[in-house]
Amino acid sequence: MNQISVVIMAGGSGERFWPYSRKERPKQFLEVAGRGTLLQQAVERAKLLCPLEQVYIVTGQIYLDLVQEQVPEVPEENLLVEPVGRDTAPCIALAVTHLEARGFNGIMVVLPSDHMVMGHDGFLRSMNTATLVPHKHRDI
Repeated sequence: MNQISVVIMAGGSGERFWPYSRKERPKQFLEVAGRGTLLQQAVERAKLLCPLEQVYIVTGQIYLDLVQEQVPEVPEENLLVEPVGRDTAPCIALAVTHLEARGFNGIMVVLPSDHMVMGHDGFLRSMNTATLVPHKHRDI
């Protein structure tokens, strides 16, 4: 069975969700709908795919304290700080470099921290298809 790690991108400034989202507190750190902030919900979805020890969050230095405050259960060594925010591709490249340095040779699933996903059945079906690895559904 393939090992899975989940990388959650949480460095965006949330500019398109103004006026609710501000640079100091972008949308991934807001409670929009459901239980918890969008970041907290993303971490809960990630835990459906792999153990918490295999969940990584990429963020900017400006948001590191918010990430640690909102998801203290994510190991500190799994919080990856971008030297400079340069959008999606460099964020993923940083994560790949970090996981390879740790000897990871499995499937890396990349999730945005600011998306609303209602219900987990469709999410898990999509992830099962994408990774070709069966997962057990757990309620969040």
